[in-house]
Amino acid sequence: MKIIKSLVLMMIPLIFLVGCSSLNTNTDNISKKAIERKTMTKVQSDVNVIMEKSYDYVLENMGKPYSTIYSLKIDDINDFHDLEKIKNIGDIKVLSTGLLYPKYTSDYKLDGSAIYISLKDKKVCEVETCDFKNFDISQVKAENSNLAISIYKDFDDLNAENIDKDSLKNYIGKDKNSISKLIKHKKCEYSVYVDVDDGLDIDIYNIDDGQFLIVAYEDNSIVYIDERNCYNLISLVREKLNEE
Repeated sequence: MKIIKSLVLMMIPLIFLVGCSSLNTNTDNISKKAIERKTMTKVQSDVNVIMEKSYDYVLENMGKPYSTIYSLKIDDINDFHDLEKIKNIGDIKVLSTGLLYPKYTSDYKLDGSAIYISLKDKKVCEVETCDFKNFDISQVKAENSNLAISIYKDFDDLNAENIDKDSLKNYIGKDKNSISKLIKHKKCEYSVYVDVDDGLDIDIYNIDDGQFLIVAYEDNSIVYIDERNCYNLISLVREKLNEE
């Protein structure tokens, strides 16, 4: 796919920007966990408990979500054939925000499902139950969105010593699971869905000092994999987004 490289390059600065918007609360851990469990139990029984509540209320009473999902609309997304040469970027709009919370049993074990909370104008507008183990961000993105980014609360840094950049191309065409030895079953920092052709899924793993391992899939087959430093593109996209 000709536009894969450009799309992947575009994801990184965009992710840095939306990732910076997460709320950071500092309260006593014990009392906070108690409040979060109590609220989660109430929501599991009756979603009306948080309907129309503010974004801050949800975070304060349910804690940081497992992941925060942004549905975006990027104009002329198919025109990004070589982002390194582009000096101007079209409009980027955040259409919706979603929060994903895994469900737990009474003894605080994962039950395989999750609560997905949709926000509009920073207020809860919809709450639904979804399959946590097989969650697909493409299924919850806004109707007019052509890109969705999931930012995970907890993620693992990859060890740069385990990555041989020269051999990464050997993974092209292989199944998604083929990189298990490379990533050591660690969790990515971001996952991205791009609504282009039959859909493109991208997992982005943090390494260090602005270095990321980027893996793109089509139907679970690897179509792009590379390690790269992307800080040089951040300011360009941030400037455009700050105009919104």
